[in-house]
Parts: sequence; structure tokens; C-alpha cells
Amino acid sequence: MKIGSYKIGNGNPTFVIAEAGVNHNNKLDNAFKMIDFAIKYGANAIKFQTWNTELLQLKNAKKPFYQKNIKNKTYYEIIKNLEPSQNDQKKIYERCKKTGIIFLSTPYDEQSVDFLDDLGVPAFKISSSDLANHILLKHVATKNKPVILSTGLSSIKEVTETVNLFKKLKMLNKLILMQVTSNYPTPPEDVNLRVISNYMKKFKVPIGFSDHTKNSIASLGAIALGATIIEKHFTLSRKLSGPDQSSSLEPNELKNWIDDIRYLETCMGSQKKSITLSDQKNISMKKILVIKPIKKGKIIRKEHLASMRGAKNGLLPLNSNLQKIIGKKIKIDISKNIQFSWKMI
Repeated sequence: MKIGSYKIGNGNPTFVIAEAGVNHNNKLDNAFKMIDFAIKYGANAIKFQTWNTELLQLKNAKKPFYQKNIKNKTYYEIIKNLEPSQNDQKKIYERCKKTGIIFLSTPYDEQSVDFLDDLGVPAFKISSSDLANHILLKHVATKNKPVILSTGLSSIKEVTETVNLFKKLKMLNKLILMQVTSNYPTPPEDVNLRVISNYMKKFKVPIGFSDHTKNSIASLGAIALGATIIEKHFTLSRKLSGPDQSSSLEPNELKNWIDDIRYLETCMGSQKKSITLSDQKNISMKKILVIKPIKKGKIIRKEHLASMRGAKNGLLPLNSNLQKIIGKKIKIDISKNIQFSWKMI
């Protein structure tokens, strides 16, 4: 599977999404600055959100807990004020295209799906709130593009039913599941990274992780467990107003987060166990040493031998080697503190 020119899945570099969301506060200049930071610090994609408030939100809906600190506005008013115009989104898309970073956006209604598809997004990122919205997901599937599906707010039963829908629609080969806890910030006891291993075993599709924690540790753990896509919110400043600002990374933290991910990828290395160049430059393994004189024709006993460091070559004190040495006759006279070799027996 590919998103743009990037291959997704095991054996490929982690696909890193810098989640702008609504943190640009519906200001084009802020969005452009965020794009520039995402490119500068090595993100593969930057993601926004696309919706029509009238199709998304009841006017009397209560605010989520993490938005209680926003005073004097209803939840509907907050969402309406942040709703991006299609004209601005086109400009954001063009800026991303011109500067070489993938533009992604989360659609919350069918009109937004159609708009983003016409715009040219290479994939759709679906919110946890729409995991069980099979009406929307069926419409997304008609676009025949990769779907990055967040699974917060859902039980394994609901996730399984949704995966089965993609299978029925012959879209399983384009599905990526994201482990996520929909709380901002997420406390560590609710992150549940082991779900990643469960998803990999159960669903056999690429797995990612939406990180809503306060640092990079959970992202690194997710990658070590096999996550192939990682996303995290960022902002120009946590001092800005808005529902997601306080739980987002600032630009310097975004840089550190991505640097940590790339460093971990290097550390992950190969599954093949071998002696590395770093190993060879440092302390050598212990080798077999004759520590007591032995006359020609005598039997080698355990007390004649020891294992010591310092020899470049020689025999390792493996049981397979010791069984071939102890009890054998020595061919030549040997003084003490001599490195043992097969020529002696």
C-alpha cells in the first residue's frame, strides 16, 4: 500500500503525520507556518480537518470534558468558528503540493469526502467518532483510496464489525487501523499500546498509533511493537486559544518527536543476529587458555584450562569445544598461560 510515494507497512520507514487539526484557528497564515514547520522537521504529511458544521453538530450538544475550559461559547459555536472554508483548504492543499509534503484531512460528512477527493488527497483519515458510521465509510470506500481509521471510543466488537465491512467492500487491502484513546492528553494508563499487537494478529492489516500523550515515549513504544503510521497534534504555541492547543506539541517539540522516531528506526536495525563492527571494536569474548603446564602425552583436565579476555583469536569456551578438548592427550609440551588451539591435540 502507498500513500503518495510512501510505502506503508512493515519494512518501510514510519509514516509520520503532523496533526495540525484545527490548531491554525482558521487562519491561513497560521496554517502556512505549520506546513513550513512540518516540512522543516521531517514529517511525511500534515493533516487538517474538513467539515460542514450543520451536517456535523447538534446545536445543543455538550462540550467534551477536555474543552470545558473554553468559556462563553457553546460547543456548536466553537466548531462553527473553526470551520475552514473550501477556498482556504484549496490554498492549504496547493501550499502542501508546492512544498512537497502530503496534505491529508479528516472529513466528517459525505460532502467533505467528495470535496477532498476532488481536491486530490491520496488517502482519507477517518475520526474515531466515525468508526461505527458505516454510512460515511461506505461513501469513503467508493473513492478507492487508502483509509486511515482511528479506533478510539470503540470496543473490539465494533472495530471487528467495521473491519468486516471493509472486507465485504473489497477494501481490506487499503485499510490502516490506528490505536488511539480519544482523550487530550491521554493518561499513560489508558494508552494501551498492547492493542497494537492484538490488532496485528487479529486483522492482518497495517497498524498505526495516534499519540495524544504529553511526550514521545508512547510513539516510540508503538513503533517498536509494529506500528507503521504515527500521528500527533502540534501547534504554533500552546498559549493560543482553541480546543486542542493545550495538549499539542510546539514546533521544537515536534522536531524532537520526529528525531526520536527516526533514531528509534535506526536502532530497530535487523532481525538477523550477528557480530557488529561496534562489537569488534570493543572488548573481545573470553577465549580458552592453558593455565597449567602440560607434558606431551598427558591428558588434558578441566583444571588445566581457564577462560580469559584479551586474545584476538582462539577458541570460545563453549561446551561443544570443551567436550572435544577435556580428556584428550596433548601432542606437545605446553607451558602455562598459552592460548589453546586445535593443533595441540
